[in-house]
Amino acid sequence: MASHPVSKRRNRDPKAFLDAMAFWDERHGVAVSDSVEGSFVILLTQDAGGHWTRVPAEALPAALPNEGAFAASGTNVAVLGQDLAWFATTAGRVLRTRDRGRTWNVATAPLPTGPSAEIFSIAFRDDRHGVVVGGDYKKESEAVDNAAFSEDGGVTWRRAVGLSGFRSVVARRPGDDDPFWIALGPSGADVSRDDGRSWAPFEAPGCHAFSFGRDGAAGYCVGEEGRVESRANPREPQGGQS
Repeated sequence: MASHPVSKRRNRDPKAFLDAMAFWDERHGVAVSDSVEGSFVILLTQDAGGHWTRVPAEALPAALPNEGAFAASGTNVAVLGQDLAWFATTAGRVLRTRDRGRTWNVATAPLPTGPSAEIFSIAFRDDRHGVVVGGDYKKESEAVDNAAFSEDGGVTWRRAVGLSGFRSVVARRPGDDDPFWIALGPSGADVSRDDGRSWAPFEAPGCHAFSFGRDGAAGYCVGEEGRVESRANPREPQGGQS
């Protein structure tokens, strides 16, 4: 398989737009871009970002016209373990790899698409259970098929129920034996305790991006007007500080 080196730390393709990146460990990472001329642009590094190599087109499914990713929360790419990764696109599709980005397959998730609507975030808690969320960011309170879940590593996706609006980020609380997920957007938050099958509203500030601390004891989100929020024990709806 031919490789395509990229300049040390700079993308030289003027048509590419890098949306997000994630790292499996301190050396191995992946960065994803909107498609260019019918091909996805996925870059890999093996030296902590010192050099990047583009995944050859023949190792990727063909991109649909103008298929890319929303970079709103930087979480449209997810990695797990040493080899697994997923990339959610604006066309309602999820690319997946099991060999640390060398080859990819694709599946369709049942979220509506449109100029301002699609998958905005993806996360997995193990090699089988994953969640995608999104919606129309111009209709923040609209809740129509804004989430889906997978139980087979992203091979197939099913509609979730109960999400109460557009959500730009989803995360699973680490360290829990039971699956606790939270999805946030500018209009509020929802939680799921059944691996994303169903959701319920959760008292939390509206945010654009969110992350749990490493042990899950606290959560951190950012919102409009430079706002940063933190909360101890995000399983509980009360408390928090700005």
